[in-house]
Amino acid sequence: MYESENKTMNPDEELVDILLDFIIVAANLSKSINRSLKQKQIKEGGTGNGQIQRTGSGNQGPAQRRSHY
Repeated sequence: MYESENKTMNPDEELVDILLDFIIVAANLSKSINRSLKQKQIKEGGTGNGQIQRTGSGNQGPAQRRSHY
């Protein structure tokens, strides 16, 4: 992409450069989509961290163990 001193790239270098550009664009797009989904979820009354809130008692402990004799 950014060639200095009129250096020509061989086909392998050009392919690597294109793939790296693709990865960068895909990562930025993914971040934008995630940000939009979080904002939408917050506007609809959900939580911003992507976790579903539990319903019911929040202080339930583990079930009692049964002893088998």
